[in-house]
Amino acid sequence: MTCAPSLLKFLGIKLSLEIVKPKAFAEQRLFQAILVQALEDAVNPSGFKKETYYKHDSHKWFVSNSIEFQDICWGANMDPEFVRGEYMKMVDNGKIFFTKLQISWIKYRDLYKRYRECGTKEQRRIIKKLILKENLKRLES
Repeated sequence: MTCAPSLLKFLGIKLSLEIVKPKAFAEQRLFQAILVQALEDAVNPSGFKKETYYKHDSHKWFVSNSIEFQDICWGANMDPEFVRGEYMKMVDNGKIFFTKLQISWIKYRDLYKRYRECGTKEQRRIIKKLILKENLKRLES
């Protein structure tokens, strides 16, 4: 599997060695590519909205330790506990974090979901005010 040397350096020796280890089957390489993409999304420092959403989604995926996450890891011939443990070490060490701008985009998306789920116009009006406040805070910073 080929991936950016900067990503491998960022991930550390243990996880990088596991990623670059040759995989015997095409299916393993496919699942490995999914893991690498999720890791690339999780370490992305970009403040753009779409990249922030990808980062947040991949972060939740690693943290949740869902059946889907475990299946992808096993499919890539990697132990899910090892992968998740290495990811959590990077979070604990401050290598993976969210900037203020990224946090603002995440709040915006959560508010927008709430807005779409509102049952009444009054609820929508209240949520819309919160969305506008969040947008103003993002513009000020």
